[in-house]
Amino acid sequence: MGTVLNADDFAGARAVQSATLKELGVAPICMAPGEEDAGHSHTVVEEIVIVQKGEGRIQIENETYDLCPGSVAVVPAGQFHAMCNPGKENFEAVAIFNSNFDRDAVVLKTREEHFGEEKSDEMDVDALKAELSELGKTVRKLQRQLAKSP
Repeated sequence: MGTVLNADDFAGARAVQSATLKELGVAPICMAPGEEDAGHSHTVVEEIVIVQKGEGRIQIENETYDLCPGSVAVVPAGQFHAMCNPGKENFEAVAIFNSNFDRDAVVLKTREEHFGEEKSDEMDVDALKAELSELGKTVRKLQRQLAKSP
């Protein structure tokens, strides 16, 4: 299962182990307001997405998480992931991934291939956006409740 950490989650954990950059890849992410990607999964490659600016949402497998500056999303190899920008400003992040692998060994899958869905010409985008909005509200409510708890 994927993991998303927010800035508050790092309050007591500031130690970072060093990594050899020859083994890491870095890719900038910039999404305009309303933009979304189709998503994908891939074997072998693990990703960490670190949010720098704006609001975003990431789906990891069947869970959706809100993202804000300081959020860190951890996507294990083989898990489907997709992002969108529901905000009013650009969403900026950086993806860090392992790059010390045989490129021919990577199996890249679309949403349909990953979940075994048949591709449909019609997609109820409005229903999906409404569902994502409700999920976002629920997540923000839970975050507020967790912030208030001792």
